[in-house]
This record gives sequence, C-alpha cells and structure tokens, in this order.
Amino acid sequence: MRNRLARSSPAFLALGAFAGAAIAGALAPLARGAFGPPSGGVGVLTLAQYPKAFDYFVIVAIVCGALIGGIAASYVRREDEVTALSATRRPRWWPIALTTFVLMCFIHDHPYVPLEPFHDGEHLTPAFLLDSGARPYRDYFVLHGLGVDGGLDALVLGDPPSPFRVRRISTVLDAATLALLAAIAAELCTTMTGVAFAVFASLCALGAGQVPVFPYARLAPLLLAALGLLRYARTGRARALLLAFAASTVGLLWSLDVGSYALAGTTIAFVLIRIAKLEAKPLPAKRVAIVLVAAIALPIAILLALRADLAQFIIDSFIIIPRAIDAVWSLPAPSTLTWESARYYVPSVFYTLLLLFALRSWARGEREAASRLLIIGVLSLIAFRTASGRAGWSHTRFAIPLLGVAIVAFIIEPLLLTKRRLAAIALAIPLIVYLEFVPNITTGAKLVAGWRARQTRAGLVAYPFKTGKGIYTTRQNADELAALNGLLTRVAPNDAPILDLSNERAFYYLLQRRPSLRCFDVAMLSAPPLRDEAMQQLARTPPACVIVEGMPEVDQFDGVPNEQRVPWLFAWVDAHYPRREHVGRFTVAVRQ
Repeated sequence: MRNRLARSSPAFLALGAFAGAAIAGALAPLARGAFGPPSGGVGVLTLAQYPKAFDYFVIVAIVCGALIGGIAASYVRREDEVTALSATRRPRWWPIALTTFVLMCFIHDHPYVPLEPFHDGEHLTPAFLLDSGARPYRDYFVLHGLGVDGGLDALVLGDPPSPFRVRRISTVLDAATLALLAAIAAELCTTMTGVAFAVFASLCALGAGQVPVFPYARLAPLLLAALGLLRYARTGRARALLLAFAASTVGLLWSLDVGSYALAGTTIAFVLIRIAKLEAKPLPAKRVAIVLVAAIALPIAILLALRADLAQFIIDSFIIIPRAIDAVWSLPAPSTLTWESARYYVPSVFYTLLLLFALRSWARGEREAASRLLIIGVLSLIAFRTASGRAGWSHTRFAIPLLGVAIVAFIIEPLLLTKRRLAAIALAIPLIVYLEFVPNITTGAKLVAGWRARQTRAGLVAYPFKTGKGIYTTRQNADELAALNGLLTRVAPNDAPILDLSNERAFYYLLQRRPSLRCFDVAMLSAPPLRDEAMQQLARTPPACVIVEGMPEVDQFDGVPNEQRVPWLFAWVDAHYPRREHVGRFTVAVRQ
C-alpha cells in the first residue's frame, strides 16, 4: 500500500475522498434509528427528541468514507508527481500579521454597543465574584473557561470597574489572535503572497469581516498549538513543543472547549509524528517528558494561585459539562442541501483529504510536508466538534479557523507554483463563493469606514450605576434597571443574595448582588447534578427575592423558555415567594 500511496495522483485522491464521503453521507441516515436523544439536561434537542449522537455519527461516517475512498482511488491511477514544494526559508509574515491586527481592530471595535445581559453577564458577573474574593469553581460555576468567563475581566475592570476597558482589551486580543494566522501560514506557504492570501481566506472562512462582535480570542489555544507543533516538527526545538502543549493545557482554563480540542489534537498529532518519524530533529524522550510536566504544571499553578477548587474544576469541566452540554445547548445539524449545509459538511472531507495527502507524503519520504499536513488535518478535524455540536451559523465558522490557510497552502499555491493556473482558477472560483469573499469584503469595508462614527454614543444614556462606567444603554433600559434596583433595595438587604431566573446574568454585576446559587446559568441548572446542588443551596440559603421575568429574548433562548428548562425551580419559587411585583419588563417574586 505504501508504494501505491507514494505514486498516487493527488487529484484522484481528492475525487476518491469526496466520492467516498458522499456515499457514506447518503447511507448514514439508514442508521438514524439506532440513536436516541441526549440526556443530562433540557434544551431544543431533548424537547424535540432529536438523536444528536446521529449528527456525530454522520461526521465520523463521512470521515471514514473519505479515507476509504481516497485509499481506494490510489489503486485507480498512479503517476509520478513533482515532489511537494518546501521552502528552504520561511516567507516574512510579520507585515501581514500587523496588517491583519490593525484591520481587525478597526472592524471589531464597537465600544458603545449596548450591553447584552445574557452574554456579557457570562463574564462580568464571574469577574465581580472573583474580585470580591470568591473561589473559582467552589463559589461559582465556570462554563466556558476561567479566562473568558471573568478571569480577563477581573484583571482589567479596574476600580471603579469599567466594562469599557474590557471591551477595548477584548478587541485587541481578538485582533491579535486572528493575526496569529499569518505566523501559521508562513509555516505552510512558500511565498509571502501565498501567506497573505491564506490569511485572507481564513478570515473569510471565519466570517471575521462579517461579524462585528465575536470572541475570536477564544481560538488562541488552538492557533498557538498549531504554530508550536509546526515549528517543532520543522526545528525539533523544545520551546516550540512547550508552546504547543502549554497553550493546550493552559487553554483549558482560558476556553474549556477550545483548550480541550487543542490538547487532544496536539497529543494525537505529536504521537503520530513521533511514530512516523516525521520530526526534523527528534527531541530526546527525557526532554519531551520535561516539556509535558511543565505544561501540566502551569494550569495547576494558576488554579492554586487563584485558590480555585481543583476537584470541582475536574468534576465541572470533565464530567458535568460534557454530559449535559448536548442536551442543554446543542442544535440539530443541517438537513437540507444549501450553501450553508455545504459549509458545515465539506470541511470534514477536506481535512480528511489533508490526512490522505499526509499519508502520500510519508510514503514518498517527504517528512516535512507530511508533518505539516498531519498537524493541520488532525487539529482541524478535532476542532470541528464545536460546529457539530451547536450547529449554527457562528459556531460553524468558529470551528474552521485553519480552513482558508490550508486550502491556499496545500492546494492553490502549489498549483500556481507548478504553473497549473487553469486548475487553480477553476478551484478558486467556487471557493470565492464558498468562503464568502464578497460579503466579508463589503461588510468589512463598511465597518472600517464606520469606525469613527462608532466612537460616539448618540441616542444612548449612561447606566444608573457606577459599575456601568464607560458604557451606555437606552433610556428605557436605564430607567427599568434603576427601578429594579430601587425595588431590590427595598425588599432585599445589600448583602443578601438574590436569584435571577430571567437569565439576564449581567444584573449581578451591575447591581453588585451575589447570586444565591453556585451555578447561576439557568439553562445549565437542568443538568441533574447542578439541579441537586441548587436544591440543597436553596434550602440552606434561600435568596432574598427572585427575578422571574425579564427580557423575553433571553428568557426564551433557542425558543425554549426557562420555565420549560427548570420547571422544578419555578415551582419552588411559586411555593416560597407567592407575591409578585412589577417594574418595567421585570417581574420580581418576594415573600409575603
């Protein structure tokens, strides 16, 4: 087989991979009946009795079909291809990284967009609790990661706290993370022009020009891991391998899902590179062990420095959340043939094709090309889990940060450098549509042109609290929040905890009120372990009052009302807090 792969045609490998994936995808629905709905919480899928595991089965089937189809195609046609192009000197990348950074700063800088109580509350309230002396994981539940859920905010909020600082720092971090694509592209491309187009293609795939506010900084662990692995495979330096593993382990604290993908992908890719002997200068086993110990020690040291509960961190991050996340927050995969469904299904086939190309390069003795293909293919395939879970527009794009870089570096640039311009153009035309070049360019240009106008706060007023320093909202929202604060001041002492069932979690931060539950994410309270914990906490320390209604869009996230997610909690409130008071959009339950 190795000889077949060595002399196989890349074009036939691609045709075989896509044909095998299509056949596997067409046959996959036959197995749908073997899967049931997820358990461990309440959400769209559980209410619809949708078999989410089937979605994962389809992706696995497509990947396996692509592998089988590609290997089968290696027996159909053989030819001696030109050896894979490999640059003796890496192209310059810092000018492209700097350009990307500056452009993304202008595009994603929206300092005065009104605070979104659900998503902003995910990080502002944990920051308030952390700054007040709370112990992470023991005193408050962390869903997305210690860094993005309040850790960064706690460092920069200041005194008096200002979310404005958080927004500016977040914009800079988002832009810096996306600029990492240039360093990665320089490890894969042969020319500086190739690096530029590779970065541009990945930015379009991510929707970076279309989405004005999105947490791209959460991708940092994955991109740093990719960069570290690529440099290690090329140079054999311990610091490059440490970058890959440390970015992954510390990434578990920065962003739990992305860090998990980075750690799994880094481990698998390193083991395969080691087994296949693809390192340019293999690092001695003792030094590898030192790197691994240092990478594992780093997140433990951070948790200890923050007085975090290590045991609860493990329980929450690797037991409770994985068991509940599909039931609570996942969405069905696309089921119709559209451009959007193609953006969902095609990446997995392409990443599998990269693994086939890696096998071909390994068979031909092209170690550097094989290692690069293997690293990008493995990391990208594992990272696609975030799209296959919550299969929405933004999550699909968030899951493919390396897609554009890989397409340009491994397909388009080699075709151009080997003077196969017609083939490159034929592939580039559909890619322009697929990667949404035009929408990203037009929307991005408008956002850059409108940057100065966004530095004003016309039509908005200041928040009626010191905690809203630097940000602004509508007059109606300010009045309603002030009225809510007045009501809470009357019915609940300042040091008494409250409970917000409207899920507008920014209240806790804005009003400087402690939540009565460790987990104040109402949707996640549908998970049995968190439900049982909450019931014990309510019995032991009941809240002074309960906000039961607020913004309808937040109360019915994904179209599922909070009362449908946690009916037991609303029943408990009805039994213990029978009186209702109304202020603006809010309904507050209080004792008699």
